[in-house]
Parts: sequence; structure tokens; C-alpha cells
Amino acid sequence: MKYLSLAPLAFVALTAFAGCSESRNRSDSPHPASVSIEASSREIVAGETVTLTARTKDTYGRNTTIKWTSTAGTLTTEQDGRVARVKFDAPGTYSVRAALMADGREMQSDITEIRVKPVG
Repeated sequence: MKYLSLAPLAFVALTAFAGCSESRNRSDSPHPASVSIEASSREIVAGETVTLTARTKDTYGRNTTIKWTSTAGTLTTEQDGRVARVKFDAPGTYSVRAALMADGREMQSDITEIRVKPVG
């Protein structure tokens, strides 16, 4: 009789322990961290500045940063790197990339193209 009365307790204890281990391991999440770029415009005139905003999802409170790069232009960042401004002086099509960094490594990135038209 004693063994039968302990069985429900053992089941509850094992279930609670399994649930705790799953909630601590967020790297196995079905929703990995991501970043996407929103541009104020994808087509500008030479000499203008485009503003790009990094939108992140599912970072789970980790200390993340955004690393911006551009194939041309003068790039500056604001708001802890969440906003980038790029001034393009020459016509052409250029890429701007935002990389989501956490714990010293890249988690995910997004790239957008900006078309710069000649003046006049």
C-alpha cells in the first residue's frame, strides 16, 4: 500500500522538474531571435539621408546590440544602435545590413537595398 500512495507524488515531482528545465533553456525556443529593417524610404536622391530602424523579436531579455554596415555612404547610429542614418552622395543601389548580436556572436541579420537617384 505504501508504494501505491507514493506513485502520484513521484509523478508530480518529475513533471514539475521537467517543466522547469524546459523553461530555463531558451536557446531551443521555436521562435529564434530575429531582426528586421524598416527604412524611411527605399529610393532617395543623391545627397539625402535615409533613416533605418532595427526591429528585434524574441531576444528574451538578453543583452543584444545591432551592428550596422553599408556598402557606401556615411553611416551614423542613434538610440543605442537601434536607429541608423545613412547619407548617400552618389547615385547607385546600395545595401544596408543590420546584424543582431548577443553574447558576442551574430544571431541573425537583415539586409535592405536603397536606390539613390541622381539630382535633377
